Amino acid sequence: MLLTIGLDLPRMTLYLIKLSQLKMKNTIDPESIRQELQQYESRLISFRKTVHENPEVGFNTRGTLARIKSILEQFGISGLDTETSPGSGFLLIEGNRPGATVALRADIDALPIEEKSGCEWASKNGNAHSCGHDGHQTWLIAAIIYLVKHRDFPGRILCIFQADEENVAGAQSVIDSGVFQKYGVKEIYGAHNEPSLDVGTIAFKAGPTMAACDLFSIRVVGVGTHGARPNFGKDPLPVATEIYNALQSLVSRTLDPLKSAVVSVCSFNTEGSRAYNIIPDSVKMIGTVRTFDESIRDTIEEELTRRSQGIAAAYGIKAETVYERRVSAVNNDPELTKDAKEAADRCFGAQNVIELAEPYMISEDFSSYQKVLPGCFFFIGVKDSEHKEALHSPYFDFNDKALIPAGAFFSYLALERLNKLQEAK
Repeated sequence: MLLTIGLDLPRMTLYLIKLSQLKMKNTIDPESIRQELQQYESRLISFRKTVHENPEVGFNTRGTLARIKSILEQFGISGLDTETSPGSGFLLIEGNRPGATVALRADIDALPIEEKSGCEWASKNGNAHSCGHDGHQTWLIAAIIYLVKHRDFPGRILCIFQADEENVAGAQSVIDSGVFQKYGVKEIYGAHNEPSLDVGTIAFKAGPTMAACDLFSIRVVGVGTHGARPNFGKDPLPVATEIYNALQSLVSRTLDPLKSAVVSVCSFNTEGSRAYNIIPDSVKMIGTVRTFDESIRDTIEEELTRRSQGIAAAYGIKAETVYERRVSAVNNDPELTKDAKEAADRCFGAQNVIELAEPYMISEDFSSYQKVLPGCFFFIGVKDSEHKEALHSPYFDFNDKALIPAGAFFSYLALERLNKLQEAK
């Protein structure tokens, strides 16, 4: 039975008509977004290749920001803020009705490695976009082009072009700038291209999705001497070797077998000597730790320090340990991830939307945003017969076929979330 609560039939009819019109107004066709952006594909690809050819690392992204500003202005879009946070840029898109603010983030920095892709637009400056951030910034530009042209939505969209993701310091710099408080941002979304996923697919995981990243160094300090008279010194090499072996069992013999972690020694070098007949004064090991659980993170730091110093002490020398927590695990908000996946079903087709069974051990400083805002980070496939190289490979080049689908999805997702936030008021 329909209760009109004091409304007569004509007024109720008018109310239902208006409600229906509102729902129709808020209905967004993802395919129409894709079709509209398709006309700009060649210009976007050209921009992406120019950025690829001129990569910049860390916070030194002035040229990249200038190129972003230039292409936006070519589409009649002004207002890119490059002053609020070092190396990063912000563009605020305002809808024609009041509402909440959501953020879209793309990283823009490159890697300090020599490119070997052999493509015509390959970098020649000693750096390389071997992680695909040239593609990330381009698909955000695609989304901006559409959203600026279609402002019939409630609220605002803050678009973030973030510097220094590779050194995992850029996100915190954005947070420290106060931009989220300034615009009242409620939630944030980001993505990474993924060479293990076919182009045309997209993947999600709720909860822990990418690992925390920590660094460590262990310096074993002995007493150097002549190689023919080891008894005159205190050789740090066998001590360092024993520490190395002890770290290999740290995960398997200390942690719950159902908990995930990686401890990797990635460099092992003597200090103070390169001669064949000199036992060195010291040996230095450096490496990385990847975890998803903060208690596991604590355990590994404690055990790494205890084992290193204990073994060294047993030999009458010392081990100097440094443990640096760089960035926490990406932990996707379950509700936002559910909504984003449902939006992807409509954009990509449910058959092309993947639910990841396991998290990735690689890291992302998007996790810093998730400490202050609910957020969702997902993965967009780029693999095909011509694009099979792994991330951070000097042979990697971004697959441009992913640009328009990704740009359309970011547009659609932002609009869907703003409408949902408005309805929840």
